[in-house]
Amino acid sequence: MIYLGLSIVASTIILLLFRWMRGAGVNSRIAIAINYFFASATGFILFDHAPELWNEPWFWPAAAEGIFFYAVFRLIAKTTQTSGVAAASIATKMSVVIPIVIGLFFLDESFTTLKLSGIALGLVAVILSSFTEGVKNWKWPLLAFVCTGIIDSSLKLFQVWTVSEPEFPSLITVIFSFAFLTGIVHHFTFTDRAISTKNFLSGMALGLVNFGSLLFLLWALDEPNWESSTVFPINNVGVVTMSSILAIVLFKEKPQLRTVAGIFLAIVAILLLFLSS
Repeated sequence: MIYLGLSIVASTIILLLFRWMRGAGVNSRIAIAINYFFASATGFILFDHAPELWNEPWFWPAAAEGIFFYAVFRLIAKTTQTSGVAAASIATKMSVVIPIVIGLFFLDESFTTLKLSGIALGLVAVILSSFTEGVKNWKWPLLAFVCTGIIDSSLKLFQVWTVSEPEFPSLITVIFSFAFLTGIVHHFTFTDRAISTKNFLSGMALGLVNFGSLLFLLWALDEPNWESSTVFPINNVGVVTMSSILAIVLFKEKPQLRTVAGIFLAIVAILLLFLSS
């Protein structure tokens, strides 16, 4: 439970940093590329790794995952630009359905009334907390929904099939390294390549927290008696709840009635999912 809580805190900090960056004039594309550099550097500095990582059976799938990580970040940015913040938020948060389905139907995880009730309440809470405007074109949100769900599901499959717990830091380091390389290649396709101090520091902060967020999530998935169909909903709903509350406190955002209702339902959903575990 400690690792899951730490993952929720780290993921919430990431969202708050993005919220701050939007108002501070930070170039998110540059900050995201720098973020992946510091995330991978954190893994290389803090943890020991096998001398020939590229010989590990999971190395190249992890490399592909890293490329996909960066591509999905850009897809979410595209979704935000074309369909709005609310649509992007709903798409990425509702994608939790995909790893839940995989856990329940393909990994033989348990069905219980408490778990299913918690999942259902959590989804309603996410919709209430995120949905603030109508969206006519759902092409980009749908792509974001599918791709984000694939990333979450693949992390669970890495943990189940190929990667042992001591290898988690190496897995994450490889993923972030290839995400950084992809970001650098993409960066040089633009003319605005200058890196300001604000962009650099924002990327550094994102990277340090990003590494912890993913590592804590993998450790939470590896905890005995904690199934992915419980971990992912608690993590997702917990992030929505904490970030919504802190946005009100730190950024003086005025919550709508539906947001308050969503936070209340989210707390109930987390309680039900915790009891189901």
